[in-house]
Amino acid sequence: MTMPYGSWPSPLSAADVSASPPRIDGARFVGDEIWWGESVPSQGGRVTVRSSSGREILPEPWNARSRVHEYGGGAWTADAEGTLYFVNAADQRVHRMLRGGAPSR
Repeated sequence: MTMPYGSWPSPLSAADVSASPPRIDGARFVGDEIWWGESVPSQGGRVTVRSSSGREILPEPWNARSRVHEYGGGAWTADAEGTLYFVNAADQRVHRMLRGGAPSR
């Protein structure tokens, strides 16, 4: 049977097409681990920080995103001891999170 253009059944749904893989951004050596930024598409594109040990460093609802792109800087960094510094998307302020602690301004 011949069907009109665009009306045939597809094995792909709209959800399949709109789903996207996580976006990876910037990596840092932190002690004996590697940390990187990773978007979470199922959470509206929230950006978390993950480690090579499999841990999520930056928990929900924190979101390491900055609206400043002109100077090429990133939205997060970390020092060798594991202190995370990041710009939170909701307030665009820089926050600090000590290893194993909670974010603070």
